[in-house]
Amino acid sequence: MLLAVVLCFHLYQIKLERQYQVYQAQFFVLAGQVEQETLAAQTVITSVRNSLAEPIRYQLDAQWQQNIRQQAGYFYRQLPDNGGEVVGLGRFVPTPQLRAQWQQIMALGPSFNTALALIDELEAVVFIQENGFAFVKRRDTSQSNLLTAIVESRFTPQFSQGVTATSMPTRVFGKHYFALGQRLTSGSQSQILLIYDVDKLASRLQQMTFGGGTLALKGTQPGVILASSKGYQDLDDDQVRNAKLPWKGGVRFNYRPTGQPFTLRFVQDEARFSAPARYEVILELGFLIIFIVFTFAAYVWLNAQVFIRPLKHFVRYLTYQEHTPEATMSYAVPRDWQPWFREIKQVVTQKRHALQQLQENNTKLDEQVQRQKKALSRSLEAKERQAALLKTVLNSVPDLVYYKNIDGSFIGCNEAFERFMGVAQVDLVAREHQEVTERHLALLDLEHTMNFQGQSLTDTLMLEGSSYLITVSPLYNDLRKRIGTLGVARDISEQQQALTALRASEQNFKAAIEYAPNGVILLSIDRLVLELNRTARKLFVRVDIGSSLYSVFEDADVEALNDVLDHCLQERQGASELSMAQQDPKRWLHLSVSLVWDKQKNPKYFVIHVQNVTALVRARLDAERANHAKSRFIANISHEIRTPINAILGMVSILKPELDSQKEQQKLEQIESAAQQLLTMLNDILNFARLESGQGKPNNQPFCLVDLISSLNGLIAPLSSARQLEFEIEVDPFIWPRLIGDEARIKLVLMNLLGNAVKFTEHGRVGLSLSLQPGIQAPEQTIQFCVWDTGPGISEQDQARLFDAFTQGNESSSRPHEGIGLGLAIVKQVIQLLGGEVTLTSKPDVGSRFEFTLRLERAALSDEQSRKSLFLILDGQAPLPYLAHQGIHQGSLADLRALSQSTPIHYLASNDPDHVRALSQSESGLDAQWLVPDTGAFSQLLPADFEAIRLAQPVFYQSLSTCTLEVPKAALPNACILSPLLCIVVDDNPVNLDISRTVLEQRGATVVALSSAENIVAICHKLRPDVVLMDLYMPNIDGYEASRQLRSQFDQQSLPIIALTANAHEQEKQQAMATGLNGFLVKPVAPVDLCAALQDYVPDNDTVFDYPFALAQMMGNEALVRTMLEKFAKLGEEYIASLQKALSASELFSLAHTIKGSAAGLGLHRLAAQARICEVAAKQANEDVSDQLPCDQAQLLAAAEQTLCFISFWLKG
Repeated sequence: MLLAVVLCFHLYQIKLERQYQVYQAQFFVLAGQVEQETLAAQTVITSVRNSLAEPIRYQLDAQWQQNIRQQAGYFYRQLPDNGGEVVGLGRFVPTPQLRAQWQQIMALGPSFNTALALIDELEAVVFIQENGFAFVKRRDTSQSNLLTAIVESRFTPQFSQGVTATSMPTRVFGKHYFALGQRLTSGSQSQILLIYDVDKLASRLQQMTFGGGTLALKGTQPGVILASSKGYQDLDDDQVRNAKLPWKGGVRFNYRPTGQPFTLRFVQDEARFSAPARYEVILELGFLIIFIVFTFAAYVWLNAQVFIRPLKHFVRYLTYQEHTPEATMSYAVPRDWQPWFREIKQVVTQKRHALQQLQENNTKLDEQVQRQKKALSRSLEAKERQAALLKTVLNSVPDLVYYKNIDGSFIGCNEAFERFMGVAQVDLVAREHQEVTERHLALLDLEHTMNFQGQSLTDTLMLEGSSYLITVSPLYNDLRKRIGTLGVARDISEQQQALTALRASEQNFKAAIEYAPNGVILLSIDRLVLELNRTARKLFVRVDIGSSLYSVFEDADVEALNDVLDHCLQERQGASELSMAQQDPKRWLHLSVSLVWDKQKNPKYFVIHVQNVTALVRARLDAERANHAKSRFIANISHEIRTPINAILGMVSILKPELDSQKEQQKLEQIESAAQQLLTMLNDILNFARLESGQGKPNNQPFCLVDLISSLNGLIAPLSSARQLEFEIEVDPFIWPRLIGDEARIKLVLMNLLGNAVKFTEHGRVGLSLSLQPGIQAPEQTIQFCVWDTGPGISEQDQARLFDAFTQGNESSSRPHEGIGLGLAIVKQVIQLLGGEVTLTSKPDVGSRFEFTLRLERAALSDEQSRKSLFLILDGQAPLPYLAHQGIHQGSLADLRALSQSTPIHYLASNDPDHVRALSQSESGLDAQWLVPDTGAFSQLLPADFEAIRLAQPVFYQSLSTCTLEVPKAALPNACILSPLLCIVVDDNPVNLDISRTVLEQRGATVVALSSAENIVAICHKLRPDVVLMDLYMPNIDGYEASRQLRSQFDQQSLPIIALTANAHEQEKQQAMATGLNGFLVKPVAPVDLCAALQDYVPDNDTVFDYPFALAQMMGNEALVRTMLEKFAKLGEEYIASLQKALSASELFSLAHTIKGSAAGLGLHRLAAQARICEVAAKQANEDVSDQLPCDQAQLLAAAEQTLCFISFWLKG
């Protein structure tokens, strides 16, 4: 035992020494990690210092002095797009010195952004100049507490030790921060501060620590900056350490990164350090003691078993002899005594087995007796149940059942037979038929006949006016000996009547088939003719009963008919139809095939109805030929007329901005009006032809009611104002904001009706109202649309023909209004297509009302989180369901005050100016953005400087559900609306090509015009346009083939293609979209519509070529611009050759710098921007080729190839 204790103590010291070495190795690994991460902070500071050392290149825009917030003692501005914050001491005065400082700090934005992106624990980066002018970039700008602490200099380090120092932790709004700062120079007060989140760094140290110890950072000032555990206590470094037992008094490691103002320390007390080793040694000592004790006990037990126990048993055997206990018999005895012990053991074993066998036999006998008793009891119970069941079954059967003895006396019957005989069963038993009643003696005659024949007999008897099917049969026992008679009778009166009716119906059916106007053929499953009626025999003269199908129809028709018959058998369909044309004689037949089954659902035969539709088919073919000819004529004339109209309208849109003379502008407006009138008539003809041919189908898609009403208002309001009419719109506030329907057709109908109302009303008012009809539950709403006016009205005789095609209310030759009379005909057919019906109510000199009702499904609403902070003030009005569905609060002013105590309200909405004025002028504590109706009367009641989001009055409540909760930004000028879009226009018509290019260039787009689609794939690979406008009908390669070639290389996202064609047919659009096009525009297309179609594809990038900028750079000399572009194209080939090689960082930096300067001066902004990005990446990289450079170099190469390809097309004109 003593030796074990000594060994374990020595082992304990060895374990502590090894554990200390492991701790020391782990700490230095962690120290290496910390030093690597401190390099990131040093890199950030170095990057900022380098940016400050470079010359000022950043150019401020004209808005840099705006949005300055002057506070007591300092001024502040938050830069747009989360670009940082500028703070300066004193009052803001835009001096040249301040402008230079502002330009200098704006260059620090990328470095600050990179620092925040790379270092997660970094909370803010600050640059402070000597005069107190500072630039701050914070990770979280939602709270201003951190910024206030920075302004108050609470993070300024003590720089007494050098240019780099740390501050002590500072508590700001419940969180702790400290700063790592560096002066620009040793004597300068300008400094760069990196402000870290202490909690995040402590959490990081907690993840890095090991062994239950504590990691801490000590700065240049006394005290600890942060530690991985809250209960950290610093140990004394001055204590004398034991060289052999360095863990005595606690484990301590220190490491100070090179050039850093802080020290990394690891601390762990001695008790925690030695606990694992102490536990392991105690456990090993315990196992060793247990092993020693167990070995000693085993030795003692084996000694007793081998030597002592045999002697004890031998003495007991000699003492007891034959009465030795049983436990002794199973013990091994000496070999000389084994025969005696074996005989004794055999006798005892035989007696024991005999007793056990006797007991088992007795138990089995008892079990057999019990089983026999239970079986007998179950048998008796089963017979009783069978008898009761049999009686129940017989009484449940509606048939008459009786059974007699061999002597003719009744044994029993069921309840139905009792009711039939009128005698109870107890009165029937043991009595014969004549003893009970004198009725129904025919039963006895039937029984006598059965007895005579000796077998069962069935017959139909009339008993008391009803037909009974009666069966009497001998009754036998188990030994096949007859013991009586069994009789069963069923009332079949109804079946007899049904059979009679069936026979009559069959005769009528055969007569109907025989004299049917259509041919009827009954065909077996084996395809053989079973029967033909009179008409079929006239159609097929040479067909007889039993003929095959080949004798009835031609071979090709038989194969088609067999397919239909097989389909009926396989799919078990009731009926199928087939049409066929026969050559001899020349006729068309329409066949209707049905399959007849029996009761077991097995097919019996086919019924083929044959109708001779020769005259009908010929009439239909003639009508289709005429309709096709009309459609081809309309399509051709539409395409041919739209092409010159597109040229007229395009030239007008180009000339309008260039002409200053009012007289010339009026002439252009007259030309444009005439062309638009011609286009409207052409569209009406196409729409009417499309609807008349039945091609139209509703295109039900989700749409916004607010957008529909706003679009109608924008189109009709100018027309009504020009005629000095009041235009009113009224929308039920309970109509759902987003619906599912055919928005385009609804807009077409309302535009036609409103256009007619404006055109025919000389003075007064024109209006549109939408009202919700009751009775329809969600998810549908029934909406009534009404267009009304106070015009001259329509007489009753004109109302009857008003919706006819090519008809107007006033058909006289002197009618004051023009038109072809298709508007209302289109309205009627479109509304019928949408499932509604238009009605007209009109009185002369009073006005007219056009009404129609549509059922539209409710569409899903957006789940924008900001809407849940919106409160709508209602004044006695019921809450709107769709606003409640989106979480928008609704209620009175009292509800608003109560809710604002617990829930933040950021937006307020009201349709009442009194509410708005009262809340905006009161000191309620609500700092919310207002949403109000956009009406002049509403604005007059509010202050002139009142800021609010203006919503359309008719759909004010619906707009709350769909609008963007922010003040709308100013729209881009018309000349920049498509900048910096790069567009390829492909059109074989030079006039249309020139118009499209001019319209797009006037709106800021960069255009490459192609007169054919030759090599379009190769051009797109080099030019990489943002969108392609493709004419569909061109010689050689048409638009469809060109689109298919492009789609084989580019998908719809990488290269959008929009069709621009003069063909307005719907099937043309479907074919174009099926080819993979993104959009479909019909010539002539208005510039507004063209810009709207291209707006989604405008990239977030710089323009490829800014011609006005390049022309201004060359002082308006167009020839010089062309010359400089030609020179740049030659240099560009050299640039591309260099970029195709593997370049080092310095080589790539030099080349990118050269390209940037050359491209920027010529207005090639996209190439210049990419060169700038590549230049920055090359500058930050090492001299060797890094992982980032190939990617930036490839992007610059692609931009150069794109620019050179564009220049080549531009120089060609």
